[in-house]
Amino acid sequence: MSQGWTRRLHRIEDGLLAGLIAALLLLSVAQIALRLLFDSGLDWAELVSRSGVLWLALIGALGATRSRKHIAIDALPRLLPPLARRLSWIVAQLGAAAVCAAMAWFGIGMIGFELEAPVPFVAGVPSWVPMLIVPAGFGLMAVRFVICAVLPPPPPELPGEGDA
Repeated sequence: MSQGWTRRLHRIEDGLLAGLIAALLLLSVAQIALRLLFDSGLDWAELVSRSGVLWLALIGALGATRSRKHIAIDALPRLLPPLARRLSWIVAQLGAAAVCAAMAWFGIGMIGFELEAPVPFVAGVPSWVPMLIVPAGFGLMAVRFVICAVLPPPPPELPGEGDA
């Protein structure tokens, strides 16, 4: 039952990532075409693109944590015996979770500042709306790291195995 929900959530996450890439690509192509053909453009396109890149980065990072493809220092676990490797895995995952939780907390604070003095982002959308990805993305990554801490660590790769 829980794997079905997990699979659906992963599909939603992948669909959101693909849709966001497509939307940013379309927006960029439209902006280029408007500038070349009509010597004009969309006033809001640059702001939306910058915000979209932030969303893309954090949703992509969330996907990387899901598949354990995020940046990690894995030289030490290769040298450790199994129990020490397991303990270092737990410490590393909980440390990453703590950093992500702190970033989510600071993101909530950032949104709080924006709520105190709201400015429009584009066409009636307040400036805090695009910032929602910061606490949401980092909060979800923190949860994923906590979940990974209770799972067994992946087997250590030998030099050259991860190269492709």
